[in-house]
Amino acid sequence: MRIPTGVPGLDRMLHGGLIPNRPYIVSGPPGTGKTTLLTQFLLEGIAGGERVLLVALDEPPNEIRDNMRSFRWDIGDIEVLDANSDIRRFEPTPIVEISDEQEPEKMRDLAEAIRKTPEVESHEVTIHSLQQLLKSLFRRHEYERIAIDSMTGLRYFCMREFEEEVATQSFMRFLTEEKVTALLAVDTAGERDVPPESFLARGEVRLHRVRDESGIRRFVSIEKFKGSAHEEMIYPIEIGDRGIVVLAEGLPPPPPPTD
Repeated sequence: MRIPTGVPGLDRMLHGGLIPNRPYIVSGPPGTGKTTLLTQFLLEGIAGGERVLLVALDEPPNEIRDNMRSFRWDIGDIEVLDANSDIRRFEPTPIVEISDEQEPEKMRDLAEAIRKTPEVESHEVTIHSLQQLLKSLFRRHEYERIAIDSMTGLRYFCMREFEEEVATQSFMRFLTEEKVTALLAVDTAGERDVPPESFLARGEVRLHRVRDESGIRRFVSIEKFKGSAHEEMIYPIEIGDRGIVVLAEGLPPPPPPTD
């Protein structure tokens, strides 16, 4: 059984889709379409009757929703967890870690304004508190797909420097044990940048962005896909009003379905 990504052409590159219940990363520099791909992945799950969750770490969920309005999508049923830390205070005030009782909201129910930092307490998100919250949410709601936007934000804002490698490995192991199919966005600084998550994830979809005299061109490649053959060429992509589409000329036909 394979899990469709929701991106036309990408499943053919993956020879049928993702292997379920594993964590994968979507890497690339800013502006390559990582959040767009994650959204298509979640919408595909909703179309198949699955319950899905977006964990927002880099920007408020309200901004993500507003950015997605340029696409012809109904994203109202995507559940989103606002895991952005509050503004850090530089005077002695109570710091409270994010609670494992916090509930996600559906995109359609989000307020127009971003969540403000409380006057009395600031809520801080750490890798440990987020993992505990997700564990509690998985028990309560049985999510089948989850998207983390992004692991870069998690690494920068929610981990202490000395624990990055161990905490990242622990987080990947946690997602695997929870038997959820996860896509984790990871920012890269350039083509030669290999993020630490790529060594730990079961697969890596890399998005590329090239500027030349004709303008900006985008491409996709499968850098790693454990347990399966996959296409090793780089294919061009377009981002239109329906999201990312792989320009699949020359791609082999999809394999026949298997039990």
